[in-house]
Formats: sequence, C-alpha cells, structure tokens
Amino acid sequence: MNEVDENGWAHIHHASKKGYFKSVEKFVKNTEGQLEFETEDELRETPLLVATRAGIANIETINILIDCGGNLQAKNTLNHGIVEICCMEGHTAVLEHFIKLGHEDVPVWEKILKLISSSSEEESAAAGNSLSDLTKPVNGTVNDYWKRVFDHGAIPILVKVIKSSIGDKAKAASLQCIINILTQRQVKEQLVANSGIEILIKRLTAKTGLVVQRTSQALSILCTVMKYADQASNQGAIPVLVNVLSTPHEPEVLVEVLNALGVICDKNEPRQTLLNSTANSIKNIASLLQEAVNPNLLLALNNCISRITRHHEVNQNSIADAGIMPTIISLCNINNKDIQLSAVDTIHMVVDDNNYTQKYVMQEGAIGPLMTLLRRSKVQIFQEKTASALWALAGSGAEDRRAMAARIEVNQLIEFLGSLSETLKYIGSEGLGVLAQGAHNRQDEIADANGVYPLVRVLKEDKEYLVVSAIRSIRHLCLSVGYIPHKRNQSTTAQARGLKTLIALMTLSKSELIQVEAALTLASISLGNAEVLEELWSGSQALEFSYVRILKLLYSEDAVVRLLAGGALATFAFNNMTQQQAIAAEGGVRFSCFLDFLQSDDEFFRCNAAFQVIVLSRVIPDEEQAVVSAAGIKLISDVLHESRSPVIQALAADCVARLAHTRAGIPAALVAIEIVERLCDLMLSDHPQVRGCMAIALAYLSFNHKAERELLNRCRVDPYLIKCLFYYADKSRISPQFLHEWKHYKKIGLPPIQEGRPTLVSQQGYRISTTMPKPSDGPTRLSNSKSNALHGSNNSLSHSQHHEEADAVSTRASVYERANSNAADRVSDRSHSRAVTVAE
Repeated sequence: MNEVDENGWAHIHHASKKGYFKSVEKFVKNTEGQLEFETEDELRETPLLVATRAGIANIETINILIDCGGNLQAKNTLNHGIVEICCMEGHTAVLEHFIKLGHEDVPVWEKILKLISSSSEEESAAAGNSLSDLTKPVNGTVNDYWKRVFDHGAIPILVKVIKSSIGDKAKAASLQCIINILTQRQVKEQLVANSGIEILIKRLTAKTGLVVQRTSQALSILCTVMKYADQASNQGAIPVLVNVLSTPHEPEVLVEVLNALGVICDKNEPRQTLLNSTANSIKNIASLLQEAVNPNLLLALNNCISRITRHHEVNQNSIADAGIMPTIISLCNINNKDIQLSAVDTIHMVVDDNNYTQKYVMQEGAIGPLMTLLRRSKVQIFQEKTASALWALAGSGAEDRRAMAARIEVNQLIEFLGSLSETLKYIGSEGLGVLAQGAHNRQDEIADANGVYPLVRVLKEDKEYLVVSAIRSIRHLCLSVGYIPHKRNQSTTAQARGLKTLIALMTLSKSELIQVEAALTLASISLGNAEVLEELWSGSQALEFSYVRILKLLYSEDAVVRLLAGGALATFAFNNMTQQQAIAAEGGVRFSCFLDFLQSDDEFFRCNAAFQVIVLSRVIPDEEQAVVSAAGIKLISDVLHESRSPVIQALAADCVARLAHTRAGIPAALVAIEIVERLCDLMLSDHPQVRGCMAIALAYLSFNHKAERELLNRCRVDPYLIKCLFYYADKSRISPQFLHEWKHYKKIGLPPIQEGRPTLVSQQGYRISTTMPKPSDGPTRLSNSKSNALHGSNNSLSHSQHHEEADAVSTRASVYERANSNAADRVSDRSHSRAVTVAE
C-alpha cells in the first residue's frame, strides 16, 4: 500500500483527492502509517492536506481523516497547513467547515491573518480574498463573522498591508476585507486610530483601478461619520478625488470616486465650498456627465451633484453655469427609473432656494419632462421626488408658486392630500393654498373638486408643518382679498367637522403657533357667515371655544404668535358688533399689545398691526377710538406710499380693501389722505398680485363719492387703469354710479392706452418669472420656506416671503410654455440620443 506512482502518490492520496472516503477509511484502518503517509513529490502532503486541496466536494473524506486522528497541524514543504491550502485554493466553504468544527488545532482566523501579513503578494492576496469571502455581507447586512475578525486584531494587520509596498492585488484584497466590516463603529474607530484615513487618501493615487475603486468605497463608508469626513477633508481628500476624476479609469472606478466625493461634501457647507475652490472640480464633473453613457456612472454623477449642491448657493450656480443642466434634464426621459429619479433629485437640489438657478433651469426646459413624469407615474416615490422638484423650481414667489400649482392642476393637488407621503401632502396643501389666494383665485374650482375635505383630514396629522400648512390653506379657501368670504367653502369646512378639529387644535395643541393659526382660521371660516358662526357658539363647541384663549396669546413671548392673535381677534370683530362685545366682555385688548408692532421697523408687522387696531378700536379701553383709528389709517397709508416691496404693497392694499367696506367714516378718512392716487399708481406695477389688490381696493373705494371722482379722472387720463380695474375686480363690487359715469366718459372719447403697460393675462394663463437674476457672490443660505413660513392674516404672501422677495424682484415676463418651447425641443433631441446610447 505504500507503493507510489511516478508522481510520488500512493493509493490513499488518489483516494483522498477523488473523495473515495470509504476506500480512505479502509486504507487507514487496515494499514499502519497510511494516515500520515506523505506524497513523495515537491509538496510532501498528507492525505488530509490532499483532501483539503480538493475542496468542499471531499468534505466527507476530510471528516473521516479527522475522525481517524489525522494531524490537523500538518504542513507541506511550503509551510502551508489546511487553512493556508484553503486560502490558496479559494475553498471558503471548507474554511467555514473548520470554523464550525472549532478545533483548537485549527485556529482559522489567526492563520488567515498571518498569511495576509506574508511578504508574498500571492499568499497575502489569497488570504485576503478568503477573508473577504468569509466576511461578505449577508442580505445587505454585516456578516456575523465581523466580530471574530475584529477581535483577532484584523484591522491593524489589514492597514499595514495597504500601507506596505506589496503588490496591488494584495492591497485590493485587504481593502475589500475592511469594506465588508467597516459599517461597524468599532471598526471605523480602529481604522482611524491606525492612520487609516491618511493611508486611504494616499492609495487614491494607485495605478490599479481596483485599488482606487475600493479605497474610494472605504472612504465613502468611513465619511458617513461627520468627524471622519472632517478629517478626510483636512488631510486633502477632496483635491485628490477631484484629480482622480480627470484620470483615465473604468466607469466602476469613477462611480466609487464620485460617491466618496459626494459623501464627504454632503450637508456640509465648508467642505462644499472647499470643493468649489478646488481647481477643475466642477469642470471635471461636468465633463464626465457630458460624456458618460454607463448607467451606473450617470447615476453616480447625479447623486454626487445632488450632494455637492444641497443647500449651497455657490455650487448650485457653478453647476448651472457649467452648462450641464440640459444634459441632466434629458436624463428625465431615459427609460431607466433609477437614473430618472436621480436626475429629478439633482434638479431639485440645484434649484432649491436659489432664484438664479430656478430661472436658469426653467429656461432650459425642465418643467415639461418633470410634468410628464408626474403625469405618467403613480408610484409614490416618483410622484414625491418629481413634485418636490417642481415645487422647488417655483421658488418662494407667490406668482411663480401659483403658476406651478396651476400647472400641476387642482385635481392632482387634491390627490396628493390623500397620499401616504408627507411631502406630497405638504405640496398638495401649499398648492391649493396659493391657488386660493389673490384677485384671480380658484376657490370655486377647488370647491367643485371637493378640496376642503382632504385638507380637513390633514389637520389630524402629527407633523406640525403639515398641520400649519393645512390650516392656512383652509383659511385662504374661505376668505379672499378684501375679506370677501367664500360661503360654500366655509360651510363645507364646518360640515367636514373642520370647526371641531380647529377648536381642538386651538385648545389642545402644545404649539402656540398652531393654536393661533387655528384661531385665525376659525375667524376666517365664520366671517360673514351667520350659520357657521352660530355653529361655532352652539352646543358642546361653545364650551370649548373662548376668546380668553386668544387674548392670552396676545402676551406670548413669540412676536409672530402675538401678531396672529391680534389678526384672529380683528377677523372675528370685523363688521360684527356682537363679536366685538363678546371680546370686550372678556376684558378687551390693551393698546400696549400692538405698540411694539406699530413702532416696528418691519413693514409687515407695522401694516398688520395698523389694520388690527382700526378694527379693534372699539374694544381697546385704554385709548380713544378715533385716535387709534386715525393712527392705524395713517400707518397703512405711509406703508403704501413708502414700501418698495411688492409683498407689502399688496398687503397694504388688501388692508385698504377690507377697511373700505367696514364702519362709516373709514373710507372717507382713507380718501382724505390721497390713498386713491397711490392705489392708481401701483396699478401699473409689473406684479399681478399688486395690481389685483390695488384694483379690488379701488373698487370698494368707488362707493365713496370723492374717491369715485378721483378714480374716474385717473381712468380718463389713462384708460389702462379701467381695463385693469375691470379685469381684477368683480364688477358687482364696483359702484354702479362709477360704472354709469364711466359709460359717459367712453361716449366722449378716451386717449389710447400707452405702450409699455403690464400685460393682463387670463386666469388660466399664469405667467412665471424667467428673467435671469444675478447669482450671489457668496454661499448665502436662503431661509427655508417650509419651516419659517408665516402667513399674516389672509394676505396672499407670508412674512418670510416678504423678506426673500423684497430686494430681489424680477419681472414676470414669460409664460411657462415660452420657457419650455425651444429648450424642450433641444432637451428632447438630446434625450433621445442619450437614451439610445444608454440602452445599448
């Protein structure tokens, strides 16, 4: 039995290799010395080593040899035992078998790590690959073996290999081992403690693409922790990664480099700024995007651009100026859902809170493809991302938001309200809210589409920003410019249990903002509607509702809450003596509650407070009614004459419109201080919202004889004013005497309308601003309109919008279709060619 063939192998060796385990067992038991009989070739291997080299198919043979007492510590002439042979042959399954056996003579982890430390690239790479296979994630989660590897001191050993001068095959294998377990906090900490960040950055310049790829991947995982991203940035990772992008590499390498760059810069303004200041950073990214056809690379490029531009104005501008937005827009048309979503997300990040990029991207034709995606897909994630991008494109301007909401359409916005997505609910609520505002609102259309009921349901959401948005939208649906109630929406809100829900929010919410917003909306729902007001004060609701709660909010530490509380009381008291008496019975209000606002440098506060004191003058016991009213009227007039903000101009005119049909003497007082002339001047504004509010205010003032004469004289000199008046103001609200006199003027003859007057657009023809503003020089972060939105009274713009728009107003000059026409054609052509290339 000990005879060997010409290769130095005996019968037991051949049986061990071929897996004839019964023969092996017979040889071992019947012939002494067979168990450890070595081959007489250059390796000198025992039957157990031979069986191990054959792999998992010989597992029964391996088990029999072990059961028979085979030497588990045997080694061949290469000093390789069973663990080393498994590594060199790639038999991971056999290694796992030995791990499960747990025999003390087979310390698998120690032997693998020792082999990884070998100076031989072949041995180190083989051991690294085996360890990588053993620690490969399972179903996307870290393998349970990670702890054993970590406890055996793997990280310092692997880092040493990556740092050494050994070949790139070994380094790539060790890098993969680290990547497999790097999601664990302890692993990250030990890697950094062993100078891992510095070593990884150096390896980014490796000549082998696989090393660069895995190094970038390791950096991506490591830098998800803010402090490690800071360290990587401080040690020069960003310039090195940018440089790699200009080096010839396979797409899979560039994908990981872009991911690392994006992760390091994500949500961190200093690192985003550092990227922008790095030479050729945006240029390299732009060049790759324009040339890329690999789907994974296109996806990585979009994700990287999204991260480096998120909330960073300078990077947003740089990406727009790089001329790659048409390419990104074209990706929305590619038949690849992941790329479409990433392109939509990139558009969103580039235009978010940035007036310059919003107009630029709109001019490049982004709206058409985004609208197509929104219409075609009913998948929630698609609708959520697409609607978010469209809403970001609209910006914070009331007219642009109204235009975008009109494009999305009322029924779609109502559908959003029924979605499980909070984002879609928010956009649906905000969209309906802006459509319900202004002189040409869509309150009737929203009422016809039953938009009130889903808004009332949103009031029961947990998120404060959603609840506040729904409260405000309901308010705008029930009350329009000049405090004109929409009785159908008011009644529908009551029928949908909106009163009960709002009272609960006013009394039980922990947020003062929600309390006061609910109170203001309750006032708007009941203004001018006797049935709703009676319901508010009847039954169990009367026990819960009380002016005392609102009066307490007048003393809040939050100035906004105090202002809105005054607005709620003023709305309840508006043209309603009974409610004024009820407020007075609860103690009334003190003039000191409004004094800070009346003296404020903020025009928004000043104008709202002036209106409030005029309406509430009868229930302010510590000041004379006439004095308070006169002071309020003077302040509103001053704001109207002095303000250069379209937002404030519209608010002041809205206040005039409300006051023009309140108690006797107020309209005459307004006319006496030359308010008509100012309103007529502002009716020439480029802003539809301003023109609309001015027209409605003038329509109500036309019932005053002096105002009627002044308005007739102005309209006779400039017929554009009468055209504007009839366009924005319902003729039923204009004085019949004025209309009669105007017919007389028409018979006499009128001069032609002067050139250059603002164009009046039909209600369906919403315009959007496409005039390109200048980009900012610095990375100024605009205020977040979601978290800071403040809608004062029922004015169509918020306080935060006033500050965002006051100094940066552009002409609403082009219709959506004009912004999309030629650009959309260019995008379509590019999209088709790119889609074909990617598909191939």
